[in-house]
Amino acid sequence: MQMITFVPTFVPRCDGESDRLKLEHLFSFINSRYFDDRIQATVCWEIPLGSVTISSGTPGKALQPRSSLWHRFAKATHLLQAGQRKQAQPLLQECADAGHPDSELLMSHLLKQQGDSRWEQYATAYNRHLDTTRAVPAACYYPQHNRIALHPHLCQRRAPQFVLKYLLFHECCHQLVESDERNPHPPAFMEWERRAPQRDKAIAWLEREGFPTLQLPAQ
Repeated sequence: MQMITFVPTFVPRCDGESDRLKLEHLFSFINSRYFDDRIQATVCWEIPLGSVTISSGTPGKALQPRSSLWHRFAKATHLLQAGQRKQAQPLLQECADAGHPDSELLMSHLLKQQGDSRWEQYATAYNRHLDTTRAVPAACYYPQHNRIALHPHLCQRRAPQFVLKYLLFHECCHQLVESDERNPHPPAFMEWERRAPQRDKAIAWLEREGFPTLQLPAQ
């Protein structure tokens, strides 16, 4: 699952039997109410294995086909291929200053070749688009064991029931719809997942609490 939260520096403690029973009760409710008891799985508080990489960079400027910047970038690349760097540079700079990543990268190369210290400015702008964060899932389904794990950090934070129900619903969907690491949430999965109870409210809570959600781009 791509619902993610930053790894805490400690292993949070749940209150033992009561928290385990609460989780099992919520799972039983979700399974009965929305899946007709078709989901065969156990649930537990457990730090999910592995991690995912999410993009935390600033979005770059996308050039719309046939727009003025699109024409400038196309002309600049044509001039570069013809070896006319001096004529290409002002066109690239206009695109780069608008936040176009490819233009920022080309400008940094041109300026560095000229010994112009401004190359660092464009290199930094380009790298900001590529920033990523390593994170662990807030919940995960292990198909080899038919087990759903929720991160104990949610237990310690006393996440509301509607948040836990949403996470459990999401993981149940993984048993219904086949997926893999390259495409963990295919269209058939998302068709089911969007039926989760209080989905938008749960996602909003997770985001307010600093938990990135599956709506953030993963890499």
